[in-house]
Amino acid sequence: MPQAPAVIGNLVEATLGRPARVLGVREPAPGFLELELHATAPPGGWQPGHEIQFRVTPTLARRYSVRTVGGPDAEHLGILVDTGAAGPGTAWIRRLYAGRRLTLLAGRQRPLRESGTRRLYLGDGCALGTLDACATRSGDAPVVTVEVPADAVAPLADRWPLYRFLPLGETPGEALQSWLERAIGDGTFARLDGALLLGHAQSLLRQRRALVDSRSLPRHAITTRPYWATDREGL
Repeated sequence: MPQAPAVIGNLVEATLGRPARVLGVREPAPGFLELELHATAPPGGWQPGHEIQFRVTPTLARRYSVRTVGGPDAEHLGILVDTGAAGPGTAWIRRLYAGRRLTLLAGRQRPLRESGTRRLYLGDGCALGTLDACATRSGDAPVVTVEVPADAVAPLADRWPLYRFLPLGETPGEALQSWLERAIGDGTFARLDGALLLGHAQSLLRQRRALVDSRSLPRHAITTRPYWATDREGL
C-alpha cells in the first residue's frame, strides 16, 4: 500500500484527483467486492486495466485496476476488490455504499507490457481484476489460472467458467506452483508465447524460473508485477 506524508498526498490528489460516485457494491464471492463507479476520465480516457488509487487515510493509499469500462460516456468503471487482507484499506473499502462520493487518483493509462498472442495469466485474488481486464482483450484463447480462498473457488468459477481457480493452500503460491509444474509436464504450454504473472512477489520469482528453466518461455516474454510480498509492508 503506497505511503507518503499527508502534504505529498494532498499534492498528488490536487494533480490526479478525479471526482467519483459509487453506483453499486456487491459481493460476487466470499472475500471479494465488486464496485461500480462513475468517475471523470483522465487524459486519454478510461481503459480496462487502468491503474487507480484511493486515499484511505491522509498518509496511505491503495491501488486497484479498472476491470471494465462502460456507460454512454465511457465513465462507468467496474473494479474487483480482494478483501482478504486485514488493514485500513480493506476497512475503508468495506464502508463504501451506493451514492457515496469520493476522489480517486489516476493519470493517463500506462498499459502493462505483454508479449505474444497466446498468453498465460497467473496470479492470486488481488490480481484477478487486472488479469481479467488483460485476458478479455487478449487475442487468442488465453490460459488463466488464479489462486483464491477455497470458499471463493466455486462462485468465481461460475462467473468465469473459462478460467481455472485453485484453492489457496497454507503457503501463498503453493497451489499455483504445483499446477504450473504439472502443466509444463503435460504440454499445456506448447503454443505459449507470452506470460503475465501478478501478485505475490516470491511466488512470481518461482513461476518465472519454472517457465524459463523448462524452456516454455524465454525470460523476455514474461512480464511480472508484484502486488505484495511476505513480511514486507507497503508492497
